[in-house]
Amino acid sequence: MLNTQTRDSWEKVLEILTNETEFMNQIKERGFFESVIPFPKFIKKYDFFRTNKNTAEYLSIDFWSGQPKFLRDRNLCIIRNGSGRFIIMDTTRFQKPYLDLKISDFITLESKPDTEFTELLEAFGTRQENSILEQLNINGIYDILVRELTGNNKWHIGPRGNKNSKFKVYAKDNHNKIHHIFDFDGQEELDYTIWTKDTILLFEAKSLQRNTGLDIGWHKIAFTASRFKKFQKYRIIPIYLLTWGDLIHLFVFPDFMFHEDGILINDKKEFSPIRVFKVNR
Repeated sequence: MLNTQTRDSWEKVLEILTNETEFMNQIKERGFFESVIPFPKFIKKYDFFRTNKNTAEYLSIDFWSGQPKFLRDRNLCIIRNGSGRFIIMDTTRFQKPYLDLKISDFITLESKPDTEFTELLEAFGTRQENSILEQLNINGIYDILVRELTGNNKWHIGPRGNKNSKFKVYAKDNHNKIHHIFDFDGQEELDYTIWTKDTILLFEAKSLQRNTGLDIGWHKIAFTASRFKKFQKYRIIPIYLLTWGDLIHLFVFPDFMFHEDGILINDKKEFSPIRVFKVNR
């Protein structure tokens, strides 16, 4: 048990965990540690008293810079696998499942707002991600994007939101060998989709301070793509929409590829955008 001076330190809990024999054995044998108990039982085991944070803030980490410094310094990272459980991956054994995006080369898209709805355009003047996604619709950006990426003119807004999903997660080690690392069973949240007759544009959206958000985890896209695996005839094009104030970048990635009966969480070939679009709000 931890003493009262360390009970509220998550970094201390991680330090104790990573020095345990079971943790070190799992890392040595397979390159990752898997917690088999849900988070409420995990924190009780380590006498860790949370204050104002929920489980997701400890386990659902969107950016590499958001990983606990204690883990990053040791080439480790947390990945949630649903139902309050998680793994800790050794990034010296497995390719890091986080991106390192650049914005040095982009294509500018010109907004063509519907001027009959000036009040609606004004109402969209917020950094809230859902509003930004809808603002691009009324500004005509999706019409341009759909034509550029699919050659189609007709499209519809598709499903979005939270869903409980189950799928297998695979990872590629540094020798390009693929391993099944866990079965996901939990909530994943899809920000937006656009459907044409043969293509699904799948959006992950973030509204952040300038020069942040370029180190997003691939799981933010891959977990949500899993729900469309059954639609075999459709291409799935992942798009990361990153807003910095009045500036939006749309990172368009190669067609999403499933691996066997699940998703691959760290394939570097999928991490490099094929196009980057810039939009001024």
